[in-house]
This record gives sequence, C-alpha cells and structure tokens, in this order.
Amino acid sequence: MMQSYTMDSAANDMDDLYRTYKSHLFSIAYRMLGSRSDAEDMVQDVFINIHGLLHDNFNNIKSYLSKMMINRCLNELKSSRKKRISYVGNWLPEPTVQLTEHSPLDNVERNDAISYAFLILMDKLTPVERAVFILREAFAYEHNEIAVMINKTEVNCRKIYSRVKKKLDLSAESLETDSIHQPEEKESVTRFISALSNGNIQSLVNMLSEDVIFIADGGGKVSAAINPIYSRERVLVILNALSSRRFPQSQAKRVDVNDQPGILLTNDGIPTGVICFEWNVQAMNIQRIYFIVNPDKLQHVHA
Repeated sequence: MMQSYTMDSAANDMDDLYRTYKSHLFSIAYRMLGSRSDAEDMVQDVFINIHGLLHDNFNNIKSYLSKMMINRCLNELKSSRKKRISYVGNWLPEPTVQLTEHSPLDNVERNDAISYAFLILMDKLTPVERAVFILREAFAYEHNEIAVMINKTEVNCRKIYSRVKKKLDLSAESLETDSIHQPEEKESVTRFISALSNGNIQSLVNMLSEDVIFIADGGGKVSAAINPIYSRERVLVILNALSSRRFPQSQAKRVDVNDQPGILLTNDGIPTGVICFEWNVQAMNIQRIYFIVNPDKLQHVHA
C-alpha cells in the first residue's frame, strides 16, 4: 500500500513513524547482521538521518526506510568481515533470550521470530545474497522492489535469489521458527540441564545425533573451544568438561532463545552463557549445539 509523507505530517508524527517502523527495521538489521546491539544502533541511525529528509515527499516510506536500512547493513557487513579476520575462535550470532515466564514480546514480536538456525545460515551468504534472500523470503518484497533497494536489476535479483535457494538447499519453512515440536524440545532441554547439572552425561547419548557438532563462541574474552567439535563421542567429552568446570558455579535455567527452547547460564544473577540447539525434527535429536559465552553478546540478556 502506497503511503505519502510530507514535512507537516512528519513534524507532527515522528513518534508514530518510529513506533510504526522500528520493529520492521530492527528485524531486517538483526537478520542481516546477527547482532542485536548493532541492529539497534542501525535503527537509531536510520531515524536520525530520516529526520533530516522529512521535507521530501515519499511515495512509500516503508520501502524507503527499508532501503536505508539495507544500505547501512551492507556497509556494516563489508566492515565487519574485515574485523572477523582477527576474531578469536568461532563467531556466532548474538542470541535473543526470552525468559519463559515473561511475554515473548519482551524482545522480538513472536509473530516475527527469527530462529537461531536462520542467523547461522545467513552468515554463509555474501552481504548482497543475504539482503536479497531476507527481503524476499522473510518480508515478501517483490523482486522489482528489492532491485531498487540494492541498486541491482530485477533480473539480477531473481538470479541471486535462485542461487541462494540452491546454495542453502532448504525450504523457507525450515528457516523460521516452528512451534510444532516445541513441547518435545522443551522436555529434552530440561533433561539436558539435569544431565549437565548432575554430571550424568551418558544419559544424553540418545539425544545427540551421531554427527552432532558443538560450536562455542568466547570471542577470545572467555575460555571456549576455538574450533568446532565434531561427532557424538567428542561432543560428549566436551559436555562432560562443561558439566564439571562451568555448571557447578552456574545456575542453569530453561529459556526461549530466538523463540525456541534453550538454556541460560548465570552466576550470581549475571548472564554467563547461552546454549541453543538445532534439531533434526524427524529424529527429534540434536544436530548442533551453540554455546555463546562472549560477554559482549550477552549484554542484552536479563537474568
């Protein structure tokens, strides 16, 4: 739906503009960057800059704001890729944690939830591929609209989108959160907490796929495995070490991580780690374990 925005209405309705589009712009930036803190900074930057352009007439303010956000994210990704070279160990996206007894609206709208697996997959794409895929798949923009936003031709955008679908080899349904299996996942996460808390690691054998992978992100600031750990046997060893070294000093609580069951670790009420999972929904076992302990990525977590 086309919307017109003039200087007079802008002066009176800047707060409405912010309330209307803040969530949409944050969702774009979070998917693009994998960082809540960077996404929030981008949102503020967009509204600061749009304020100086409100004397212009916009045929579609939502598309214009989305284009501003995408361009900023593309620039940020070019810069961050250079910074990533010096990053210590594995880089994982910043999780969104919702305490299960609180409303899921605390951080991200439930109907616009972003699975952690989605953020992981986006990191495999180039910045432009990521922009095209997110705008089309997550926000249903038409290819001609996307072309305007990223300064490409419509034909080029269609080719990029097709290439990404083949690269990921995944359906759209598998990328966003799915609540169908959440009761079983919640029960499994509760058992996972109990096993690590009690040191009964062998009880997790059937819960892990044979080719399970454990990936930790300490960012060089907290002790963590700097390489992924492959296979059930080796992952059980690292979980045993986690159980004996970190769990005795921590309180573990089941929470929602990007709207799916996960674990929050705290020490004296201070968040010290987040564990989330990628599931094989057919076998209902764990394929990936992500362990985020970089304190910079826990700043938005409230215990």
